[in-house]
Amino acid sequence: MKVAVLGAGGNMGRRITRSLKDDDRHQLRLIERSDAGRAKLAELGVTTVDQESGFAGADVVVFAVPDKIVRCVAAEVVPLLDPGTSILFLDPAAVAAGRILRREDVPCFVTHPTHPPLYDLLGEPELEARRDYWGGGKAHQAIVFAHAWGDPGRADEIEILVTHMFRPISRTHRITVDQMTLLEPALTETLANGCAAIIKEGMHRVVDKGVPEAAAWDFLMGHLQIGISIIFGQLDWKLSEGAQQALDESRPQIFRDDWYAIFEPEPLMASLRRITGGED
Repeated sequence: MKVAVLGAGGNMGRRITRSLKDDDRHQLRLIERSDAGRAKLAELGVTTVDQESGFAGADVVVFAVPDKIVRCVAAEVVPLLDPGTSILFLDPAAVAAGRILRREDVPCFVTHPTHPPLYDLLGEPELEARRDYWGGGKAHQAIVFAHAWGDPGRADEIEILVTHMFRPISRTHRITVDQMTLLEPALTETLANGCAAIIKEGMHRVVDKGVPEAAAWDFLMGHLQIGISIIFGQLDWKLSEGAQQALDESRPQIFRDDWYAIFEPEPLMASLRRITGGED
């Protein structure tokens, strides 16, 4: 498979490059405009090509570029592609927000790694893998994968490519693009990261009130682990009566009654469009 990677010198582009550069099942065409990005790729022992060479006869073009600029890059690139070339995006935002030129003769797919899950990391045999929180190639992670438009005939082939890009992979989940947006940004970036950021702010506030930082850290990290384990059913245990009462009383003080509106179509689309370059 001839695979062109746009933005190959970025963090995700280099992650893909490291996985595929020595894999004889794929012929990589690495495209990177910045000098800094090309220098980082040179450290991996690989070279770049220009866009024309990269796109010529490509089976798939991978958009490993930031959300803020992907619409501009796609507007330039998609019209240049040969019919039958597939395009693969590593985040659903731009596709779901209608930022990408739709060509029915250029099939579009979207994928995203889940990153190594909390409890899966505990099962990794090597210490280095147990600390691979992002999914840099040491720890197993899952992926979600979606067909957006065009001929779905190459979906299986593209899905296999994705498992090679983000290996080691534990399992794949084939879902829709709209379902993927409910996972990211809504569930993870908006809700989970929002809650985590507030929790961190709370830790700093108790430190400001005189609790030693090391004590606050140990106490919070331990209670995060046990709280997540109980609430998500990973431990056959229950919250104490006091803990349950504190949880119940916290909801109206910490959360708006309509917090779940982040999953509704209109606010979700507004979020997607902001992420990908504004409301227009």
